[in-house]
Amino acid sequence: MKITDKRRAFLILLALFTGGAVPIQLITLSFGYSQYYQEIAMGPKMIMGAHEFAKLYIPLVYVPALLILVGLILYSRRNYPDLFRRIVIGMGAGMLATVALDYFREMGVINGWLPGDTPAMFGKAATGSRSFAVYYPVGYMVHFLNGANFGLLFTFMWGRQASYQRSVAWAVLWLLVVELGMMTGPPMTPIVGPFGTNFAWPQFFLLTLTAHIAFGIVLGLLSHLWLQPEDQGGLLKFLKGPGS
Repeated sequence: MKITDKRRAFLILLALFTGGAVPIQLITLSFGYSQYYQEIAMGPKMIMGAHEFAKLYIPLVYVPALLILVGLILYSRRNYPDLFRRIVIGMGAGMLATVALDYFREMGVINGWLPGDTPAMFGKAATGSRSFAVYYPVGYMVHFLNGANFGLLFTFMWGRQASYQRSVAWAVLWLLVVELGMMTGPPMTPIVGPFGTNFAWPQFFLLTLTAHIAFGIVLGLLSHLWLQPEDQGGLLKFLKGPGS
């Protein structure tokens, strides 16, 4: 693979890392620390265990990564417009797709098909606070940033496809991979069992599956609508540079 602009390729990989891998891992690492290392699978102790990890991860890794990403957005806007588009469009589409996901997630909260309210769980882990006014806004911010991060990963890895149908198909496939990870890893599996078999089966699984499919449909449609024809192609083509 011949890369025409090594600086641009480095910035792409840096954005992928700081805007995708680092923020998303806040959830899996903090809850994984509590569930697997501390062997706490449920309840307030699990949240506090996750907070022990998150209180270091957020200031030392999460926030610096997001600041680097903001710097990349500002720098790429003038110097690498294609990189700028994939970051901003991916994150914007991911945030709006989170609204579609939340429509179904709220059904699960109302009907008791979910073990808890996701923003509340994220917010308590991030802040360690028991005050609704503190943990809930923070939890919602983390929740929507997570959606934005998944959107960024999609536009970087798949880009714009040849048609709306292909963009939606790839986005839904990507979210099915996310669903599989959620059903088999932290924080859900130690709490509810694989695919929710120890909690509300099959409602839990069907609800999260539908929510992620809805997320994927909106993400695919918006990313295809907003990305340019020159943004067509996946990560390898993106790294090679324009005209590759």
